Amino acid sequence: MTALFGPTDEEAHVTPAPPPHPTADTVTDQFLGHRELMFSVIYNLLGSVAETEGALQEVWLAWSARHREPDAEPVHNARAHLVRIAANRALARRADMSRGRETYIGSRLPELR
Repeated sequence: MTALFGPTDEEAHVTPAPPPHPTADTVTDQFLGHRELMFSVIYNLLGSVAETEGALQEVWLAWSARHREPDAEPVHNARAHLVRIAANRALARRADMSRGRETYIGSRLPELR
């Protein structure tokens, strides 16, 4: 009857339990399920497949390390969390790349012919 008339008074006052701590397989499946989306977000920011793959590795390391911590808060929306990590890593890499282009470490400028 709840589906027809909405939640009862008892059901309305019950707060949902947080999601259980995911297993290693669940963490991997969540990452792989959103890998294509993260790849497109990172690639659009960086424009290089090699840099994108490097950033994705950093996202995986951050995602898996987060789930190894026993006192970590549960992630309620894995897609949003992973995309946020991916965008932040891509922006950090892009800033590093632009800093590298600005700094000339040679002793002199190359000769022009």
